[in-house]
Amino acid sequence: MQKDRSFLDIIEEYVESDAVTLPPFDKTALRIQQEIQKPDVQVAKIEKLIIADPAMSSQILKLANSAFFRGLSKVMTVRDAIIRLGLDEITRMVLILSQKKLYATSDTFIKNYRSQLWQHGLVCAITSQWVARQAGFDNLTQEVFFASLMHDIGKLFLITVVEKIQSSDDIPFVPSRHVVNEIIKNQHTEQGYKLLTKWNIPEKYCRVVKEHHDEKYDNSNVPLVILRLVNKTARKVGVAIEKDEENVLSVASEAGFLGFSDIKLAQLELQIEDSLKRVSAHYNIETPKNPNG
Repeated sequence: MQKDRSFLDIIEEYVESDAVTLPPFDKTALRIQQEIQKPDVQVAKIEKLIIADPAMSSQILKLANSAFFRGLSKVMTVRDAIIRLGLDEITRMVLILSQKKLYATSDTFIKNYRSQLWQHGLVCAITSQWVARQAGFDNLTQEVFFASLMHDIGKLFLITVVEKIQSSDDIPFVPSRHVVNEIIKNQHTEQGYKLLTKWNIPEKYCRVVKEHHDEKYDNSNVPLVILRLVNKTARKVGVAIEKDEENVLSVASEAGFLGFSDIKLAQLELQIEDSLKRVSAHYNIETPKNPNG
C-alpha cells in the first residue's frame, strides 16, 4: 500500500477494481417497466412476472390490503391486486420495492445519507409524473418515473464505496462529511452512468443519470428535461442532500421547453411538498437527518 495516496485516490482504486458493487438491477422490475410501456399491455404477463417473485408478490398483496382499502373485500391474488391498485401504481411499487433493498445499512451517517437520497429519489419520481402530465407527455409517465427514481444511483454507489473503505485498513482516519459530500457531488453522474451501462439499462435512462447536472443537455430526451426541472426545484425547496435554497438554480431552459409559466412553477413547488408527504406516509419513510449537518 502506498502511504501517500489521497482519499480520492483510494476511492478511484476501489471503483476501478470492482471491489464494491451494487446488486444488479432487478430484472423483474425492468421487464414489468418495459411491458407497461407497450400499447397492447397485457395484465396476464405482468401478473406472471410478479408471481414468479414470492417476496414481491407478498408486498403487492400487502399494499392492496392496506389500511387505505379498509372496508373493501380482502384481496387474495396478484391479479386482484393489479385490478385494485391499477397498472401505474403496480409498476411504481415494483420499482420501489426492487430498489429499496439497496439502501440498507447500520452506519448512522451513511444511513441518514441513504435515507435522504431515497426520499429525494422517490419525491422526484412521483413529482416528475405530475410534470409529464401537465406538459402533455402522459404517454411517458412510466419512463419519467423510472428515470427520476434512478437519477442519483451514482451517489448510492459512491456512498457504498465509502462505507466499504471505512471498514478497511486503507485509511488512517475517517474523512469529514464535507469531504465525502464533495467527492460524491463531483463524481456521481459519471459513476452512475457507468453503473447503469454495466446493468444494460437503456441508453436514454443512462443519459439522464449522466446529464442531469450538465449545462448543455439533450432536450429531445423528455425524461431528462423533466427530471432536471424537478431536481432543481426540489433542491430549491430543500428536498435534497445538496440544497440550493439561497442561490436558486435557473430552470428557465427546462421550464420553457415544457411550457411551464411562473404560476405553474409555483404549483410545482407545492407538488414537491405534497409528494414528500405522500412518500413519508405511504411508503413508510422516516424523515432523515441531513448528512451535511
